Amino acid sequence: MPRIVIDIPTKLVYETSLSVRISDINFAGHLAHDAILTLTHECRARFFHSHGWTEINVEGKGIVVSDVAIVYKSEAFFPDDLQMQLYVDQVAMKSLDMVYVITHKHDGKEIARAKTAIVFFDYSERKACSIPGVFLQAIGEKER
Repeated sequence: MPRIVIDIPTKLVYETSLSVRISDINFAGHLAHDAILTLTHECRARFFHSHGWTEINVEGKGIVVSDVAIVYKSEAFFPDDLQMQLYVDQVAMKSLDMVYVITHKHDGKEIARAKTAIVFFDYSERKACSIPGVFLQAIGEKER
């Protein structure tokens, strides 16, 4: 069976620490797949907040998530402390990939990788739009 592969890009744009909450645990007693997606959302929201934005307001433009992939590397349990790194890749005119690497904070052992494809969106016009210049500057990209 072919496996999903998520490579780690070179452009690290943000890091944060999070903890596994009891609500993140599934029936098998470890970090659940849906909780991984929630953790990526928290990391992304913190990145936006660190720049004074929200996910629906970067110079009046927002984002939508167009696809998601998660690859597990090892288990995590309540109340493990995690380190999350956020990378960007495949920056285009209206979209980019955000890649998240989740590790155990105490030993650096990798727990999971995830990728979300992000499309910038004009909610007033209900259509995709160009990535705002301030966002491109924040991730070290030139305006397009």
